[in-house]
Amino acid sequence: MKENMEKVVQFGQSKSKATRFRHDHPISRELQSELLEVYKDFVLYVSREEYAEPQSWLKEFIEAHSLEKEKIEALEINLMWWKVLYKSDDYNYVENYIFNNIRRLNQSPIMIHWLKEWEKATPKFYYVGYTYSDRVFILIDLLTEETVEVIVLDACAVPPAKGEIMMGTLIPIGDALYFPILDFYHFDLRARNEIALHLHENYRKCVQETSIFEAFFRILSEVLQIEHLVTTEKQERITSQ
Repeated sequence: MKENMEKVVQFGQSKSKATRFRHDHPISRELQSELLEVYKDFVLYVSREEYAEPQSWLKEFIEAHSLEKEKIEALEINLMWWKVLYKSDDYNYVENYIFNNIRRLNQSPIMIHWLKEWEKATPKFYYVGYTYSDRVFILIDLLTEETVEVIVLDACAVPPAKGEIMMGTLIPIGDALYFPILDFYHFDLRARNEIALHLHENYRKCVQETSIFEAFFRILSEVLQIEHLVTTEKQERITSQ
């Protein structure tokens, strides 16, 4: 415990003196709690702003992909954040939130630097490499093949299964640890091989042809169709036996 405290003191990030948020540097429990309070407030702010607008495009997308009822909410949430982060050049939620709360945030400048990291976040596809528990696990980025340690903050989130493919947007919380904005979309394990093959063959090529956000949306549509076709076919085989 003493060594861990010395590590935080020596390499930790300061609330008042930080010039940027460092993903790999540890933060104190106190600072982590403050960041999470800002996180909750920012998520509520974005949700209020976004759901004030008609979401017809989202409804059309979901209806076109024949989703299982229990998976719709996870996809809605992740697509909402895809839209929020994608259109940041037109309407920057991070900058507007900082502007509206500048007096409070200026008391801890690291909060501002941390919020700016949200502008760099992008939705991605991940493979579950190892699980420590239902809320802490190792993911492999299926585009870069880099590993990332993740903690899920939402107690109601769906636990991951080792070997499954998930989609979500990760935010840094210090000490090389990340968390999804809310929860991941979990692809059906029965379609894992077909989805993994499609991502391997097309994901990197698609990113080279267009922006990361546009490539993600296109590939997401394709793998959702694969998920539906594969799971439907396998279920029909079981039923016919």
